[in-house]
Amino acid sequence: MIIKKVDIWHLNLAFKAPVKHNLATHYGSENIVVKLTTDAGVTGYGEGIPRRFVTGEILAESLAFLKKVLIPEICRLPLLFRPSIYANLARVGQQLGAANYPAIWCAVEMAWLDAASKTCGQPLAEILGFQSQRAAIYSAVLPMASEQQMARFFELVKLKKMRFLKLKVGTSTDPELLKSVRQQLGWEIDIRVDANAAWSPPEAMARIEAMAPYRLSAVEQPVAKEDFEGLQRVSAAVAIPIIADESVCTEEDARRLIEMRACQIFNLRLSKCGGLLSTMRIKKMAEKAGIKCQLGCHVGETSILAAAGRHFALTTDHLAYVEGSFAPYLLAKDVVRQPVFFENGGLARALPGPGLGIQVEDHILEELAVSRDTID
Repeated sequence: MIIKKVDIWHLNLAFKAPVKHNLATHYGSENIVVKLTTDAGVTGYGEGIPRRFVTGEILAESLAFLKKVLIPEICRLPLLFRPSIYANLARVGQQLGAANYPAIWCAVEMAWLDAASKTCGQPLAEILGFQSQRAAIYSAVLPMASEQQMARFFELVKLKKMRFLKLKVGTSTDPELLKSVRQQLGWEIDIRVDANAAWSPPEAMARIEAMAPYRLSAVEQPVAKEDFEGLQRVSAAVAIPIIADESVCTEEDARRLIEMRACQIFNLRLSKCGGLLSTMRIKKMAEKAGIKCQLGCHVGETSILAAAGRHFALTTDHLAYVEGSFAPYLLAKDVVRQPVFFENGGLARALPGPGLGIQVEDHILEELAVSRDTID
């Protein structure tokens, strides 16, 4: 089985409302979707989101790497035989320097695994060699917003009976926000905050101390992504667990953070970490070192990435938190027939059928595309 055709869409996705955090305000998202078609007519889809402020990726350079370097190599290789999948993926990625383009590699690897598992007639989780759990519990994630907007968000959280909540923070009014959250949502809901690199280490310690009375479960990325020493200082100084997000993109990042004991939790995102297999390797490294992991997501993921995240969540034990499946709430238009979502309480079940378990609508990809390429 070989790849006979590759379709590439550069999407510009509109949001229903802006999403703000300390590092950026998102009005939409530029995503890359890859479709692989085998000589037997089987198709596989994958998605990646190059974000310069997270991984340093420049979208134009990533697309050039995909079209000029990665695709020609993939189309020459018999990649879909199950015994050779992992070995071929690792070898090709290492030879071509795919670690420098994690979002693009994520999209290609995901499409590859989707096509491979469809060829075998199995869900993606099974071809990865894992037994899927019955369900996962997702968190609500709220951006920075006005007081009126936050009140509406809190009502939605209550309506959906969410058990876990992450709040974007990074301003002097954070304690007042948390006070309001506790007044409106109570003390039973599990709350963590994400500063998105808002503070210096001394500021982080002071801010976390000010927020501590509101019973936080964790604080995500309090300092700049490159400030590993600062992350270590904050982690050692405060009692609340510290989550590394922007600081942990690669396996090398994970090794360094583990050696420094710079945090207690890793936030893993499939596109940021270079795909399912790399993310699984980082998870195993963390577990061995006694570091917990949560599954995060990029703002603006379609249900393609959300489906891969669902498979990861349902085949990975002991995740501290799970995020994602937000496309129905955030995107003006998704690209699949049935969006991937969670139910009340954050309950998320396994997706049916082989592969990712979704039906991608090519005509919607065409509608939302900034550019489109086909390579035979």
